[in-house]
Amino acid sequence: MTGLPAVAPAVPADVLDALPPRLRRRVDTALSRAAEWAVTRDGDTARAELDEDTALGWTLRGGVLATADDLTCSCLLAPRCLHRGIAVAAAEVVEVAEVLDGTGESGDAEIPDGVSAVEASADGAAGTAEPGMPAGIAAGSIETSGVAAETASAARSAVDTSSTPAPPSAASLRTRDQEHAAVTALWDAGVTVLRSGATGSGTVVRAELLRAVHTARLAGLHRAAATGLRIAAALVWARTGDSSFDRAQLTAELVDLLLLCHDLRSGTAVADAAELRGTARREYRPVGTLRLFGLCTEAVVAASGYAGVVTHLVDETGVLWTVPAILPGGVERVTAAANGPVAVGESGLSHRELGRAGLLLSGGTASPDHRLGAGQAVRAVASAGGAWTDAPLSGLWATPLADQTARAFSAITRPETHRPAGGDLLFLDCVTLGAAGDALRVSSAQPDGPDVQIDLVGEGDRARENLRVLSDAAGLRLRVVARLLPDRAGTAVALAVAGEPEELTLPAAYAHHVDLGLDRLQHSHVVGGRPVRLPPRAGGGDRTPSPMHAVESTLHRVTLGGRAVGAVAATDRAAASLRRTGLATAAGLLADLAAASRDRERDAFGRVVREAGDDFPLAWLRAGVYVREFVHASARRAWLQPPDTH
Repeated sequence: MTGLPAVAPAVPADVLDALPPRLRRRVDTALSRAAEWAVTRDGDTARAELDEDTALGWTLRGGVLATADDLTCSCLLAPRCLHRGIAVAAAEVVEVAEVLDGTGESGDAEIPDGVSAVEASADGAAGTAEPGMPAGIAAGSIETSGVAAETASAARSAVDTSSTPAPPSAASLRTRDQEHAAVTALWDAGVTVLRSGATGSGTVVRAELLRAVHTARLAGLHRAAATGLRIAAALVWARTGDSSFDRAQLTAELVDLLLLCHDLRSGTAVADAAELRGTARREYRPVGTLRLFGLCTEAVVAASGYAGVVTHLVDETGVLWTVPAILPGGVERVTAAANGPVAVGESGLSHRELGRAGLLLSGGTASPDHRLGAGQAVRAVASAGGAWTDAPLSGLWATPLADQTARAFSAITRPETHRPAGGDLLFLDCVTLGAAGDALRVSSAQPDGPDVQIDLVGEGDRARENLRVLSDAAGLRLRVVARLLPDRAGTAVALAVAGEPEELTLPAAYAHHVDLGLDRLQHSHVVGGRPVRLPPRAGGGDRTPSPMHAVESTLHRVTLGGRAVGAVAATDRAAASLRRTGLATAAGLLADLAAASRDRERDAFGRVVREAGDDFPLAWLRAGVYVREFVHASARRAWLQPPDTH
């Protein structure tokens, strides 16, 4: 990252539009010049002396360049100069967003929502055990597996361009003219990125995407705008070779953006209109008086540049609530946030303490996803907490695991702003079996079926170290709070554990449980048990069931190299293999994508003319939705099955 002032999303496109075509084409190759510029800041202004006769000047608003007119250059070509183009193209793009302030009653969709614990920790659990192809999918017909038929239906309904839209209803999304224009612009920008590929999407393509993001934000389409902003950041990482770039993540973001735009344009989505639009700021409403019990405190380190903790609480009826303390920063913010004061009321508790204590709240406020607010009228006093074996906390473990996984899979399909607190959490009564690769394998007894084996992984070094300590003691009886990983069967991220007092002797400060991302377990805390090494799950390095590899690989190659790569991809053999496996729908989607990639309009001399039409992006989108739904359906089907270690 350069020392250049950050810019608002609309600024790069406005500046580049002013450049003549010959200079616009030179921006990408000239970006390295920005590293040599010495930028000095003085309050809301910044200045860079480029040479004896040339200087750039910024007028900032809240530390951000908000408009193109606020950037000046003293050269003779200004404002149509290359210097201004470099200054905005090389700068970080930020959305003007509110973070948690003194009232605590904020929460831009991109700050806390962008740091969901599913993606928390840039180094996360991505390299740990993952499931292979579940039984019933590697071979056999669509009818016998059940998953492909379910996925095919989801893919067809998700991107259906031929059926007549259902009659308008109260739940149907009816976009205004401004919304429709914004959605169209964002769709066009996303399609341009797809056609060019990440490696071919230079400054101009990215600037148009950012302009569409800004337009979408003004139209109130905050969810789509946030997704577009993440794609723009990924394009920079791809062009610069940054280690943060992940082609699978960019593919998933493009699928989300194009599907969201398709649903908004067509008005045929089954999701609630508010979920499609998203929110810029959470709305906090009164919830009255609550008696809350601390469940655990979760460490969060997000690849998006935010870090901190989230404390999970339970009220007397067993409903989950959260109190976040997440701000811009890295892993160093976790300890500070955990030991910092809770912003709700004036209880005097830190987040680490609240996770083990209680809170009596009056005049409370909360967002629809049960995130507690901290307005001036809120009053809170510390009270006694409870052990996980006492009501109301013990009730969380009373729900059968099958019902918990169904609830979790349902929750993860909803956007962060509309996902109920703790909806993706699992509460496990289990016995440790030993280490399975980098995971702790546990067995959970089920009243109506065989025991279920689950691999628990950790996010962050501290959590992984703690799980290694537990892995060396097979036979421990544990209660675990974990977060389900939707695309990895039988695998969950462990957040906190508690054990029998005679088997897990914890310090008094830990008060019944260990927050795996914050506390430190010692071998001396574990009584009994023996080290056991178990084989990892088959296909542990693979998130996608093997039959889908060919389709997913083609999607990724198009994401990186654009339409031209899809046009030359050899897919006939892969499609034939899919048909033999019984995945005829997947084979058809792969063949359609290859055909749409090659179907390009040419002039009389055989040259490709300007691409138009939606056949190619829709073919790519259908395949992307199919793969996504197939992965999730496979995980749902296989989650409660015994692990395949062969």
